[in-house]
Amino acid sequence: MKKLIIFLITIIFVSSFIYCILDKKEEVVKGDSEIRAVFISYIDYSILNGKSINEKKDIINEMINVIKSFNLNTIILQVRPFSDAIYNSNIFASSKVVVKHEGDYLDLDILDYFIKKAHENKIELHAWINPYRVRNTSDYSDISKDSIIYSWLNTRNIEIKDGIYLNPASEDVLNLILNGISEIVLNYDVDGILYDDYFYPSKTIDLEEYNKSGINLSIEEYRTNIISNLIKQTYETIKSIDKNVKFSISPAGNINNNLNDEYLDIAFILKNNNYLDYVMPQIYYGFDNQNLPFIKTLKVWNDLILNNDTKLIVALALYKSGNVDKYAGSGNNEWTINSDIITNQIIESRNVSKYSGFSIFRYEFLIKGSNDNLYKEVNNLKNLLNY
Repeated sequence: MKKLIIFLITIIFVSSFIYCILDKKEEVVKGDSEIRAVFISYIDYSILNGKSINEKKDIINEMINVIKSFNLNTIILQVRPFSDAIYNSNIFASSKVVVKHEGDYLDLDILDYFIKKAHENKIELHAWINPYRVRNTSDYSDISKDSIIYSWLNTRNIEIKDGIYLNPASEDVLNLILNGISEIVLNYDVDGILYDDYFYPSKTIDLEEYNKSGINLSIEEYRTNIISNLIKQTYETIKSIDKNVKFSISPAGNINNNLNDEYLDIAFILKNNNYLDYVMPQIYYGFDNQNLPFIKTLKVWNDLILNNDTKLIVALALYKSGNVDKYAGSGNNEWTINSDIITNQIIESRNVSKYSGFSIFRYEFLIKGSNDNLYKEVNNLKNLLNY
């Protein structure tokens, strides 16, 4: 009898041990395949302006080291923030963010160097592009006179109104954007291309084109067709050059705002194949957000993906840590009270079926603990990702 009991205990112990090993292996596999991204915006790398080539390289090297220390594996690098370029382009002028005057000689191809250092450290790099934005203000005095953008200033291709933006209804603009995509994919070893959430600049920019079109569509349908076509043609352009380069967009987390303000019919896109490899909604809401609580919003986005092509990457608002969220209603103080929101959002996101990873907005907040909550949040994030 005693031998039988010992035998049974041994079987239970061995079974439990094997289960733990298998379970741990499953976690490791999931961790290895999880996209762990960080956005690097023009604000983050504006420090490069005015530095020597070696100083620029040192700064980029340090950024890569920080990203690696968090066990992140993907960079979303803003390479064309204002219809310009931080890389050597034959289409767009060099960016005023990294040179003294737009169009000046670019002594270091910043995209190229970022790719080189990222890949040396087994980190993917996706090129982040703002398709239509030229300026945040109506001041065009610093636009390079040698650029195509300057030559379009008094044409239907551009509207100057609370900023300067390219006209989505213009065929010239569409071709410019697609040619810019081709230039990057052909000349740079990028792992992906991403469009930001600013899809439609205004409700007046395209009225002349719409009125002349004579098509039997409402203005809303006309605009959603334009944006769907931009996304479709971008996908096809990328895949015609390199099928391994991924295409994604990062729309606002509020689906209604996407449709009504940006004319992005995301429900249509996410039920059809051959539009996107990833959708990266900016679910920049806390768990207690009164109108758009995180878990509910996450599930809505997950359930929208009805095609076989698209995976979900959840964009998360590290920048809110320690701050009052004035649009969150009764949950406006959540980010000031808690310091584990981002880590818990990653854990929750891993439970939905289309989940493929997350992206942190943005790099600066990984390194600047401007308040106690952010400092603690960053440490919690680092501990989670290095476990």
